[in-house]
Amino acid sequence: MNLWLRLILFLIALPFRPKLALPDCVSARSYRVLPSDLDINMHMTNSRYPAFADIAQLDLFIRTGMLRAAIARGWRPMLLASKIRFRRELKAFRKFRVETRIRWWSETNGIFEHRFITRGRDGSDIVAAVMLAKGCFYAPKDKRFVPFAEMVAALGLPAIDPPEPTPEILAFMQAEEELRLAT
Repeated sequence: MNLWLRLILFLIALPFRPKLALPDCVSARSYRVLPSDLDINMHMTNSRYPAFADIAQLDLFIRTGMLRAAIARGWRPMLLASKIRFRRELKAFRKFRVETRIRWWSETNGIFEHRFITRGRDGSDIVAAVMLAKGCFYAPKDKRFVPFAEMVAALGLPAIDPPEPTPEILAFMQAEEELRLAT
């Protein structure tokens, strides 16, 4: 239930947040671990990380104009794959933020990075978890995946070349392809 409340609060605050510009923008959303987020180990349960990432990605889509452009054309955002690496636990009432960015894209897929960051005892940032997600926009009427260049054009931006994929992105894409072939 608390995720619904957090989603409502997100929507209320949205008009007051600045727009973001592709490709180097970062969406940052702050939260606190609530008792309803805990599992039997008394830290944030694994299922909450993708839920917070969904809200963060929605924030990125809305504030860049991508969601508006997609809805106007009948496109739908889709998650195709994800991988999470847990590094530090988030205990009850711990503050954290989710930083979301587009790290790389192919013709039709984007790789989104969600970093769950908290503060250490010395006040420095600590990465609690990192999630990579492969997503795209799908045009159901045409039964096709929307090219990233088409989304960029729909936003009225000039063509943007993707950055070079980093080793972790290449590894994620390779693992995703192996799993796709196995199923």
